[in-house]
Amino acid sequence: MSTNKELRNKITNIDDLLNEIDRISILRDEQELYFGTQYKLLKHKIEAPVRFVNMITAHVPGVSRVRDVVSSFTANSGKSTGKSDWITKVLRLATPLVLNRTLLKNAGWFKKAVVTVASETAVGQVNQNSISSAVSGIANFIRPKKKVKKAKLLPGEITAEEAVEGNKYGIPKDSEAY
Repeated sequence: MSTNKELRNKITNIDDLLNEIDRISILRDEQELYFGTQYKLLKHKIEAPVRFVNMITAHVPGVSRVRDVVSSFTANSGKSTGKSDWITKVLRLATPLVLNRTLLKNAGWFKKAVVTVASETAVGQVNQNSISSAVSGIANFIRPKKKVKKAKLLPGEITAEEAVEGNKYGIPKDSEAY
């Protein structure tokens, strides 16, 4: 790697700068390709035990039927909608337990079963995004509004954003180097 002092000596004009940018872009692409292949190799090695178990269970009769039954249960519970994340899973487990220990303490088994099914359906609609959006909405409501004071410009003056707008190198339009 070269240091900043070496770069200062090497880059003397715009062509040198553009060449250095191209060189660094090519280097970045090569590194991304290398790390991508390394990631695929690591993933392949980590998945080896799963492939081994799948190979063994493929020859055992009846395993495919068990997988079909289990997958149909998970599809009926709402996990196939793509909304299931860790919050939804925790709430699906915790909601029936909390309801059975508090509100439904003296209720019969039928009432508990109905409330459990209804609570699982309701919790299936709740996910991490809905909770975070609700919390951010409450925070925006509570947070005080900040008033932004705009500086008054004299006629003929432009702001700093307007000065470098459309400029490739960020040099203001009214500077001597432009």
